[in-house]
Amino acid sequence: MRARRGEQGYALLTALVVLVLVSISLALLAAALQIRMRLVREEAEALQLGALSDAALAEALYGLTYNQDFPGSEKHPFGSGTIASEVEKLGLNQYRVQATGIYAKQRRTVEAEVWRTPQGARVVRWKRALGSGP
Repeated sequence: MRARRGEQGYALLTALVVLVLVSISLALLAAALQIRMRLVREEAEALQLGALSDAALAEALYGLTYNQDFPGSEKHPFGSGTIASEVEKLGLNQYRVQATGIYAKQRRTVEAEVWRTPQGARVVRWKRALGSGP
């Protein structure tokens, strides 16, 4: 069967245009998925850091509950990361605690003002330390 005059090559040209458009669409989809996966990974790391710094603070509160001269704890493994704390006595039954969580080469530190009462140690103020990570 002979092609009609003026219709030669249009099917090939149309197929190439469709192929280019599909390729561009797939490349855009892959880029969007890559960005989304990076954001999910960063969020997971931030959650881990938050949990680790909270665990370090809880450990310091436990230590202060049973020992008014608790100095804090050295850096040690905890779960999938590392935690540490420093305790500074500010006054009678009043302390400042710096609790640090380390995960995936990132660090988050929280500072808390703690009062020690007969019922245990209580946090009265809490904040994230400046420049302490995500």
